[in-house]
Amino acid sequence: MYDMAQPNAVPGTCCKCNGTGTYCWGAVVNGVPSKSGPCHSCRGTGKQTRSQIFRNVAYNRHKLTVLANGG
Repeated sequence: MYDMAQPNAVPGTCCKCNGTGTYCWGAVVNGVPSKSGPCHSCRGTGKQTRSQIFRNVAYNRHKLTVLANGG
């Protein structure tokens, strides 16, 4: 899975999970997402701190390097 972290521009409510702490993906059937799990961009807290934003940026750089090198 090539899911990238979504770092906020400034600390605050997580932009990936909209502050719920749960990331949902896949089809939505009758308003219920088919797949969900803890948000890794905010580690399930619903808010991104400055250190989490730096971690997400570093993770994305690493992931893009791996993908660019055929990994």
